[in-house]
Amino acid sequence: MTKLGNQVPTKSVLLPSKNSLYQEAITLYEKSGRKAQEWQKALMKAVMGLNKDGLWTHTKFGYSLPRRNGKNEIVAIRELWALSVGERVLHTAHRTTTSHAAWERLLSLLDKSGIEYKSIRAIGREYVELEDTGGRVDFRTRSSKGGLGEGFDLLVIDEAQEYTEDQESALKYVVTDSKNPQTIFCGTPPTPISSGTVFLNLRNSALAGETQNTGWAEWSVDEQSDPQDKKLWYLTNPS
Repeated sequence: MTKLGNQVPTKSVLLPSKNSLYQEAITLYEKSGRKAQEWQKALMKAVMGLNKDGLWTHTKFGYSLPRRNGKNEIVAIRELWALSVGERVLHTAHRTTTSHAAWERLLSLLDKSGIEYKSIRAIGREYVELEDTGGRVDFRTRSSKGGLGEGFDLLVIDEAQEYTEDQESALKYVVTDSKNPQTIFCGTPPTPISSGTVFLNLRNSALAGETQNTGWAEWSVDEQSDPQDKKLWYLTNPS
């Protein structure tokens, strides 16, 4: 019998929602032949939760977990749904290879789901668009100037542990014109050489109860522990 990792975050701030659109997104995702894990469904339920006005409960949502756990599937599920309803999305990453891989991941989901799309392969400036809905996802490598003057409904900060304050200053206004904006921060635990501070500050503020309309989830341990302790492997790796 396969033993599963911990399906519940070890630390989280999940605000109550009136409703959630996550089932629509999961159903669309699973048409590709992939199956969402329980922790991914639970996280999507929070990410796509709606308040009493029918707007996103979490206008900002960050989550952190170790590598190779499928954290980017959360973003792919959200982006696939965004395309289906005509949202405009800006997906940013620290490295060009990462943003390109995210573009390839989304195209694969669309191909396996039999959804027709228009796309361009231009390293560092890829995009995918559905002509029937007008939904579009642009993929960019982050800079201190990227995104200026453009408007989106969803901003994705991939490799969020590397997200700097200069980059945030350039990007945080790109969703301000949207009627229902959302920003998702997706990353791994920062290392001593990680250049970003925004992700860690968001995490600390959310867990301290100092934020509004902000959600957070992480799989972590509270203190340095024995890396050979298999119980902690299962505690902190949901997949």
